Amino acid sequence: MMVEDRLSSLPDELIHKILSCCDIKFAVKTCLLSSRWKLVWTSLPCLNFSSRQFRTLHKFAEFVTHFLSQRNHQIQVSSVKLHFYGAANKDFVRKIANYAFSHNVQELTVSSSCSNSRQVYPSCLFRSQSLKHFTFTCNYMRLCTTKTEAPLDFPSLTTLNLSYITLSGDLFSKCVNLKNLTLEWFTIKDVEVFDIITPRLSNLMLIHGRRSIAINVNAPQLENLTTSNCYFNSLNAPPGLSSLCYTFQLSPCSLVRFSNDQFHSLNKVTICLSDYYPTMPCKEEGARKIINMLQQLHSARYLTLSADIVEYISLFPDLLSQHPSPFSNLICLTMDYSKQKDAVIVTKSSEARNFFLENSPSATFTMLLPKVHSRR
Repeated sequence: MMVEDRLSSLPDELIHKILSCCDIKFAVKTCLLSSRWKLVWTSLPCLNFSSRQFRTLHKFAEFVTHFLSQRNHQIQVSSVKLHFYGAANKDFVRKIANYAFSHNVQELTVSSSCSNSRQVYPSCLFRSQSLKHFTFTCNYMRLCTTKTEAPLDFPSLTTLNLSYITLSGDLFSKCVNLKNLTLEWFTIKDVEVFDIITPRLSNLMLIHGRRSIAINVNAPQLENLTTSNCYFNSLNAPPGLSSLCYTFQLSPCSLVRFSNDQFHSLNKVTICLSDYYPTMPCKEEGARKIINMLQQLHSARYLTLSADIVEYISLFPDLLSQHPSPFSNLICLTMDYSKQKDAVIVTKSSEARNFFLENSPSATFTMLLPKVHSRR
């Protein structure tokens, strides 16, 4: 009985989508299936290179070089993913970057896993006229070892993700169409004030930033700002900011100071305390800093506070009574206890609730409780 080969009857476009989810080495092996598949891999628009399937980086580089030489050069490249283990040769990375950019690639992901802090990347990797989405991460054992060339030159770029990287100087001013920027596990060197100059930036995420300096965000169209576990002296954000999600670690002494206290259109604000240990002593100075920081966010309409924040400032009722509530525009106040391991809600939180709702008596109050898992 003959078995119908439905896969081979699929159009090339759909086969390309299927193979784009696989490592390129597997895609090449499909040429052995039949004459129908012999040249399918040569016209793939999405290229996924990984050294995982190779014993050495040298063998991996040889394979990639051969692949690119045999590929149908008339077909544009829509996306490239490059992941390698160890320190890749600079010329090898340059070869892939030049090929991708010469074929008008729009999405590029480069990631490496290496304990070698001396990995050097060619400058051409950070310069392209066609690229719209770029993700660059170096999962080194030692944090923040790769330094970018400045400035990045991506006039068409809309989304940029950089991880495990050292930043300095003017990096983003040539990314004139950048709308989404994520910096994660990064440090800043050689400057006391780090400028993020992006005229069309809408969404900014700063996660695990090191070095106590000032951050100046010159992005007049910025709407959403997320900062988590960063150590900055101050953060100057545009006054028209609509959404702020701020998570700080362990001690309120690490609280960032928002240089601009004239936020006039904050819609949604979420404040969380990260990795907070209940055994850590709560100090009045810490509670005072939290309250002072909240004063700068007075225009918020929807305010969400983690349980640790609420309980922290609730320990100092006299301090709450000394400060009038800064929130006169609240529509909804949410106290989030959903991540608490025990289901006991400290009653002192009512004092904090009264403080926040003092000047917004008609606001809705919501308390998120831990989920109770029923036993069967």
